[in-house]
Amino acid sequence: MMSIIVILFYPLLGEWLKYEDVVGKSPFKFASLGKIKLSPNEDAFFFRGDDENYRSVYKVTLPSFDTLRIISDADLLHESDTLDIDDIIISNLGNYILIINKKKRIWRHSYLGSFYLFDIHRKKITSIGKKDLYLRNVKFSPNDKLIAYIKIDNNLYTYDIEKNVERKLTNSGSKTIINGHFGWLYEEEFSGYDGYRWSPDSEFIAYWEEDESMVEEFNLNDELKLYPKLKKIKYPKVGGSNPKLRIGVVRAKGGGRRWLNIKYDKEYYLPWMKWVDDQKIAFLKIDRIQKKWELMVSDKGKGTPFSIITENDKAGWVDNDGQIYFLNDGRVIWISEKTGFKHIRMAKHSGSREWPITNGEWEVKEIKYIDENNELVYFTANKESTFESRFYSVRFDGTDIKLLTTESGDHLIKLSGTRKYFIDTFSSMKKPKTIILKELKSGETITIIDTTEIKQFLDYEWSFPKLIKFNSLDNQVTLDGFVILPSNYNPKKRYPVIMHGYGMPGTQIVWNRWSNIIHQYFAQKGFLVFSMDTRGMGGRGEKFKNLGYGNMAKYLARDQLAGLEYLIEEGYADRNRIGAWGASGGGYFTCLMLTKNGSHFKAGVAISPVTDFRLYDTAYTERYMGFLEDNKDGYDSTSTLKWIDRMNGSLLLLHGSMDDNVHSQNTFMFVKDALEANKDVEWYIYPGKNHGIYGDGYRKHLYKKIFEFFEQNL
Repeated sequence: MMSIIVILFYPLLGEWLKYEDVVGKSPFKFASLGKIKLSPNEDAFFFRGDDENYRSVYKVTLPSFDTLRIISDADLLHESDTLDIDDIIISNLGNYILIINKKKRIWRHSYLGSFYLFDIHRKKITSIGKKDLYLRNVKFSPNDKLIAYIKIDNNLYTYDIEKNVERKLTNSGSKTIINGHFGWLYEEEFSGYDGYRWSPDSEFIAYWEEDESMVEEFNLNDELKLYPKLKKIKYPKVGGSNPKLRIGVVRAKGGGRRWLNIKYDKEYYLPWMKWVDDQKIAFLKIDRIQKKWELMVSDKGKGTPFSIITENDKAGWVDNDGQIYFLNDGRVIWISEKTGFKHIRMAKHSGSREWPITNGEWEVKEIKYIDENNELVYFTANKESTFESRFYSVRFDGTDIKLLTTESGDHLIKLSGTRKYFIDTFSSMKKPKTIILKELKSGETITIIDTTEIKQFLDYEWSFPKLIKFNSLDNQVTLDGFVILPSNYNPKKRYPVIMHGYGMPGTQIVWNRWSNIIHQYFAQKGFLVFSMDTRGMGGRGEKFKNLGYGNMAKYLARDQLAGLEYLIEEGYADRNRIGAWGASGGGYFTCLMLTKNGSHFKAGVAISPVTDFRLYDTAYTERYMGFLEDNKDGYDSTSTLKWIDRMNGSLLLLHGSMDDNVHSQNTFMFVKDALEANKDVEWYIYPGKNHGIYGDGYRKHLYKKIFEFFEQNL
């Protein structure tokens, strides 16, 4: 006779999370500044009001936090209508605010909208774009006199604020040629949507012209219409034709267009551009396989571009992080991986000599500010811990590295317009979010803006994550992870495990930051939550990262088993009740665990998963896998479809029907192969939803299915 033991979990002292707390309104109040826009030229920020003040915009001056209403309902009256505010853009000199109305998303970052110019001093509002309903990529000139934007015809325009005159700068725009705005591939994988740059003197605009005519179209079928409508995306899949780009320079008031003389002796990406000064333009040229980039400089009018700096990675790939800066004396500062770790380097203007500013077995994340007068670079890095991003300054000669954020945890830094202050938002596994205004040079606290009360979490018997270290199965490396133990944890018992992963090359999932409510809900339902960084992920240098090159599945699969063995050996885990979940790259991770590592996993939930990287785009996949014709075995090993015969557990797949990023065909192909192999698979397709599957009812349903699936199968 089979006996069934049911273990019930109840709170010992406080309250436990309910399903509604996770998918609806959270019971926790976190420190917050809201959605703010920092002023580009002064120590202040702007924000839109809420509730009855949703049509107001306020300005907050630092460090006093004096608050002034800049825009009220009465200011938004335009042609007998009172405008709603979806978002705002502050001009470079602080004279104007662009009000965005009827904002409509295009892809992940790009959007359309109606734009209205509000003159802060005159209290005057004007529509931009000759009453065109939708404009894109709208930006002020550095001198606040002009505004540039892209219209539906895919051409670049400028608007003269004082003269109230619009000028059309390009004429080649069409369904397949875009000026000043990137298409899907560059927006998602390289540069965002912004496809033009103002010259410092506001006289010229350098812009990309992108020709997508040779790129294959992928069709998304919107079946929520009476007659289903196809949404076509120029989406190059692995091995396919990429869009072609060229860079033009045009006068901001029209005329005088020239094309940079870029040689195309082979296929390149052109993902980054910046004006060096009023006369010269710099751009990056990256070979298609992304093992080399060249920093090129060209005169704006004529001449042949010349290379000044190169970066190579024969065993992996080079990153396009946009962290390249030109000093007034011509020297260049950028983030380089030439030492084996990401560090700040400096070079002469010609590139004839270069040298490191920072060095060591740690990595620079981002250059935040360069103070040329005092010869200081301000940057974020993981120098204190692989799991934390902190804020530092260093002299140009590499001396006097100063830690400006002394608190343990992961820090997000925003600098004020004059660079006198910075806003430090941070948390750790032991301490929830805190927001502090600090002095830039010293890092000293000026004002504690907001804190998060920890007692509210203790009242819900919060289970604090624990950082762990363990050896890989081959004993070649030490790996990092974290565990969240079940509430009412009993060391004499073994628990079902839910492994949360992502695992894409160069990324990182283990951070010393505050835990999320979903994992706490799992813990209170009696699950142990586990995450780890495998070989091939980021934060530990070039050699560690490059282990993922050419076969993303190799160490992602092997090292997760090392983590699982650690949990079993330490007495935490019930080896017969192991699950996995994740979204996007984490969806791929989940499918891989349930297939390639199928003998170890009983259940998994994959949200918007890539199931075979042949189905994904050129730029992302070829960066980490190389070309398909050169690496068929690597692509086969990385495909979860090739390992379905190993699947022993139950898998739930959740996908949006209008996912432009990871197409739902990934889920359909997996389901087809799984059903034909008699595997236990369930799936839900969310009509009309994109990669994030957002929307109140949709999101509630998604998490309800996740929670139910694990409770039923683990």
